[in-house]
Amino acid sequence: MLKRILFFIFIISCSEMQDVVDANYILKNESNPKIILIDVRNNEEFNKGHIPNTKYNIPLDRLRDELKSGRIQISKDDTIVVYCQKGILSQKAYQILKALGYNVKHYKGSFEDWKSKNLPIEINFKE
Repeated sequence: MLKRILFFIFIISCSEMQDVVDANYILKNESNPKIILIDVRNNEEFNKGHIPNTKYNIPLDRLRDELKSGRIQISKDDTIVVYCQKGILSQKAYQILKALGYNVKHYKGSFEDWKSKNLPIEINFKE
């Protein structure tokens, strides 16, 4: 019985590993309209800097409601890539989006990781 449980956990973790992407994946798909980049940090963090071509900034605590209400419409045929400051919130967002039936991937880095690699960022100036 224990072997079956461990095997099941292994299968689940392997499938989630396929849903992890790196910075190269994001850069390679930056002009692909079927790849939807979502930053799940709060608006203040987002405005201080985010990955270019991020389509939505939806804080984690609003993610489920924004999608279920239809205020934000994303086709389930598209691929969503989620990220946050350190990778913790985006892992939770990944789980929420998977449960809602979306094709979702988790950026294995984080915004901090992106900046540390000196990759381009966008900043929103608000006064």
